[in-house]
Amino acid sequence: MTLRLQRFSEADFSSMAEEWCACLKRSSANPLFLGWPWLYSWWEVWSQVLGLELVLIGVYDEQDTLVGLGPFYRRAMLTPAGVRVYRLYLIGSGWRLAPTVRTEYGGLILPKGRESEVNDAILGAVSKLWWDELICSDLADRDVQGFSPESWPGATKPRFIERMVDSGVRIPTGGSFEGWLQCLGKNTRLKAYNRRAYLRERGELAFSLYEAINSSDFLRRLNDFHLERWGKPAFDEDAVRFHQLFIERLPLGNGRAELTALHFDGECVSVLYDVVVGSWRVNLQSGFFEDFDQKVALGSLHIGFAVESAFREEGIQFYDLLAGAGKKHFYKSHFHGEAVHFSTFQVVRSPLLKALYRIQAASPLFMARGLSRRVGL
Repeated sequence: MTLRLQRFSEADFSSMAEEWCACLKRSSANPLFLGWPWLYSWWEVWSQVLGLELVLIGVYDEQDTLVGLGPFYRRAMLTPAGVRVYRLYLIGSGWRLAPTVRTEYGGLILPKGRESEVNDAILGAVSKLWWDELICSDLADRDVQGFSPESWPGATKPRFIERMVDSGVRIPTGGSFEGWLQCLGKNTRLKAYNRRAYLRERGELAFSLYEAINSSDFLRRLNDFHLERWGKPAFDEDAVRFHQLFIERLPLGNGRAELTALHFDGECVSVLYDVVVGSWRVNLQSGFFEDFDQKVALGSLHIGFAVESAFREEGIQFYDLLAGAGKKHFYKSHFHGEAVHFSTFQVVRSPLLKALYRIQAASPLFMARGLSRRVGL
């Protein structure tokens, strides 16, 4: 079998929403974070600011159908020690480069049944490029193996360095909402569901789509809640622009934004930013009035309404809470979902960097930190 590889230009990237979406449907890749609306909006917002070079590789099969995608970018950096390092990243992540939105479930887009073959083709193309290390952020466990040292062509294998492992939770929604409620602990069920009755005895509680002409007002309200609770907005100026573009483009990826609100006696007290793509409903962010009522956890209550909506909607298989802890504890673990683990790692090819990382790993902590600052590891 013969596969054809093509490196796409920025103009190609901007106009390939339909072909990208069709390719994604042939894979098991995450339909949100590896969808064209998310990745192209990320690229449009941060590529010029950070000076990034697009390395977007497509794989076509024998019928000249796009079946695989390797969404990378490259950036050269000069370390404090004066060493020029070429880093390759997956689009959607700026780990140790700049704060951007977080892209979970990253990786390659590979066709079902031909994953290994297309994975090898993409890595073969990438290995011919000039780079010193590849940084992959927030890949699910199943996608990490595709970047392991033995997956790369050639006799000299790269060094694999795991940097961080984070955990998230996704709730299977193929059963019944009532069955899910019964599986919750008493305290979680109280927060996520039973407090509805408490509030309805005291006023009018309403869960509905957020009323706004566009996403700007919703994002402003979300940021206001975060400013009050955390002392800083959920999204900075660049992230707000990203989410506006992303929400606008979601229909091109067969998705939609679910921007919902909880109102109590006519006042908006909580907002929830969800996205539905394919069989996934994903919670991206939330904001609420923290001092509303000491007996009510508005964030958990709002999530309870959203989870119920996911159970009631035909075709939704998961409500994904993603990674990240709450203000005081990892509250997501109480929602009776499946644990999902995300890995951030480096694939190091440069002999110099390999040696420096070995020295760093073998050094006492204070020396390792000093080496990182001086060399820029």
